[in-house]
Amino acid sequence: MSVEVIAAEGAFRGKVFIAGYHGFGLVGYLTVRHIIGALGGRKVGYVISPHMPQIVNMGPDGLVAPYELYDVGPAVVFLPNVPLPRGDMIRVPYKLAEASISGGSRAALLIGGLDASYRRGDSALRYAATRPFLRQYGELVRGLVPLEEGLSVVGPLAAMLAYYEAHDFPSVAILPYADPSSADPLAAKAAVEFVAQALGVTIDTSELVRLAEEKVRLERKVEELRKRMREEGGRIPSFYV
Repeated sequence: MSVEVIAAEGAFRGKVFIAGYHGFGLVGYLTVRHIIGALGGRKVGYVISPHMPQIVNMGPDGLVAPYELYDVGPAVVFLPNVPLPRGDMIRVPYKLAEASISGGSRAALLIGGLDASYRRGDSALRYAATRPFLRQYGELVRGLVPLEEGLSVVGPLAAMLAYYEAHDFPSVAILPYADPSSADPLAAKAAVEFVAQALGVTIDTSELVRLAEEKVRLERKVEELRKRMREEGGRIPSFYV
């Protein structure tokens, strides 16, 4: 059994293809999930692989599979509901890139995260683009800073960028600086804002802001607990339920 992209007829035609994965700060996953929810995405397909996690569950609109495709108007979005295992990290990105090109997509936007420890200057993100993207859509990244020499894109985004470059296809990876140790909703917000501008649509990001504020509150509570434990000589406080 090989990897299959099973989609409605014409699902990719004339669309921008968007993909993000569970990388640094979960930025790619948080971004694509938010875009689908905010734009009322309609499920139009699946990716099936012999390596995908053998798990499904029920959602508001029926069965939720590990890898799904959604139409959000000007774009079709790949949603990995679970992290890709090693076998799929190698195969699925190439199959998606192949399907988007053969299906008639006009460009690809890839979303990832960049370790915030490498941050330089005030820019919230970096980008890495194929030459066809810069020729055809260079205005979308005008004023933004490309990924510095010496830093590398790795994993599924790298595989897809290489495939798109080899096939002379316009694609760009958007890489907001992110906290590598936990989910980073504010980094996803920066990516969503770029996608909204590129697609010419409005996407509400208030939910991502709320998640970021909740994360800060939880981190403060954890730090307060650690401080109390240090003050009490490391003794774990008693809890009653």
